[in-house]
Amino acid sequence: MTAENQARPGFGIIAAYVPGERDWPAVVALACDPCHEPGRPIKDMTAAAIHYICKDIGTAPDALCWTTIDAVGRFTVAVPKWSDPSRQSLPEITYQRFATGIGVEAFLKETGASGEVALEMLSAASELPRLEEETPSMQDFLDAIESHNNLPVPSTLFHMVDEAVAKGDIKKVASVLQSDPVISLSLINYANAARFIGAEKTASVHQAVVRLGMDFVHRVVFVATMMMRYQKGQCANFNYQAYWMNSLATGAAMRAMLPEYEIPPTMADDAHATGLVAGIGWLAVAETFPALMAKYLQRCHGKDPLPKVRLQNEIFPCPIRLVSERYLQRFSFPDVVHSTIAGRTEGRHNLGECLARATRVAQKLAPLPCLAVLPLTDVPSSCREEWERWQSLFKSAKR
Repeated sequence: MTAENQARPGFGIIAAYVPGERDWPAVVALACDPCHEPGRPIKDMTAAAIHYICKDIGTAPDALCWTTIDAVGRFTVAVPKWSDPSRQSLPEITYQRFATGIGVEAFLKETGASGEVALEMLSAASELPRLEEETPSMQDFLDAIESHNNLPVPSTLFHMVDEAVAKGDIKKVASVLQSDPVISLSLINYANAARFIGAEKTASVHQAVVRLGMDFVHRVVFVATMMMRYQKGQCANFNYQAYWMNSLATGAAMRAMLPEYEIPPTMADDAHATGLVAGIGWLAVAETFPALMAKYLQRCHGKDPLPKVRLQNEIFPCPIRLVSERYLQRFSFPDVVHSTIAGRTEGRHNLGECLARATRVAQKLAPLPCLAVLPLTDVPSSCREEWERWQSLFKSAKR
């Protein structure tokens, strides 16, 4: 949007157009771009934006539910009216409330599936990787986190497993794990789960490691030992238990949705690991900069996803996904894991799309209030089943 109220492709406003389907109307949702704030309220630019979009999509404006979302998350119906039949000039805009209010629930009640898709598109647009991956302030923040004394670290058990995995010593891996009955039992239970149907039940840690694979066990032990160490932490406002529940749910959803995104079974462990640790940056910031995290949590409480994105850009010197990427580079996670989390998904077998959907599934199964994510309305049964298999790991970690 230019200062003269002329619209053109670029930064300033993000818009999502979703055609109507069945009983739901066609929707255009408009909001100020939280990553590139135009410095003006959305209503000052709505007329120019609608004028531009009408020409672009070629749909009669009266057939669309035009919705503006302001900086604090209020949803309003915008009704355009042109004084000239050719629609060459900007329309006059009148605003109306949705029948049941001005929040996201009122919007979704009237727009249904169309509105849900529009919000998902807006959220995805606001989370695109920035062209400048690291500004000096970003770099300083990442360096400060990495060198901080309170940076989260896994236990000695993980480092022993890490060393054995590096040597390819499966017997040593099993021997180390036997010293922790909680993790051992969780791995045995998962090895006996439905995806190994046809195999006999086992009570052997060694056999569980063989079935699951050392790489998979290595990553699960990383998460399990971190869960046990960080049930509480430096930031009193941060919900550590909700964080871990959400991480497990994201990993479970990633594994369950591989067929839907045509991700080959050979990528299953990498996909699962990506979901498990995608949000590790939240834990890292909570431990190293608890006051900064507390400030964000206090201000984002009760807000919708887009205002949360705006607050994250305002409060944190860099995106949390970049904190996750930098943190994971300290450990032996494959490049595909941290590059997918960072948003660099070219040629990655649809892992980026799968992660975005898994995050929404997890927000429904195990909500983490700090995330700027719209929960998925209908969770696939495969995700629920996989999530149930992982419940025991969290319950064990709370011992």
